[in-house]
Amino acid sequence: NFLRHFKINNTKTLNRILEGNPVSFTNVRHPFERLVSAYLMIMDLIPKLGYLGYFKEFAGMDFEQFLTEGVLMKANASIFAFNEMNKHMRPYNAICAFCNINYTVISKMETFNEDSLRIKEILDLEHGDKMEQLNMYGGNKIDNTTKELFKNIAEDIKIDLVELYKYDFAMFDYDANLY
Repeated sequence: NFLRHFKINNTKTLNRILEGNPVSFTNVRHPFERLVSAYLMIMDLIPKLGYLGYFKEFAGMDFEQFLTEGVLMKANASIFAFNEMNKHMRPYNAICAFCNINYTVISKMETFNEDSLRIKEILDLEHGDKMEQLNMYGGNKIDNTTKELFKNIAEDIKIDLVELYKYDFAMFDYDANLY
């Protein structure tokens, strides 16, 4: 639920915030790159966390299993849209912030540095150093890694993923056939 995600108690509070015309921004990413980044992060964290918690269910999965069992099966596991999915892998429209908030800036991961400069200008902040990307599986490498991991994924799985993330592709003008 959108309000719970942003820790806003109710619609009235959200409307009061939005009436103040706040500067609002978000960052989006190609759905397949998000999935690759999540997979790499989870596979990196499992050994460090000793297979504890949420990540335990992904132990030993190859990338195709991750997509079918960890993403697609979870997406279809509940009549409540995407409740079973990890929130980082849910389609952006599942949060529905894009339906409720007129964002000042929608930044894309691939233009993060330029977009962060624009956000700083809007907020009248000094440019200073580049903003730090906190995602360890970002930048230019992710494109090549995504191509590599998706090259052997069955076409029917890709089609199911495109269907799952169809609004992400449409809203943010991402190419569903890139990978």
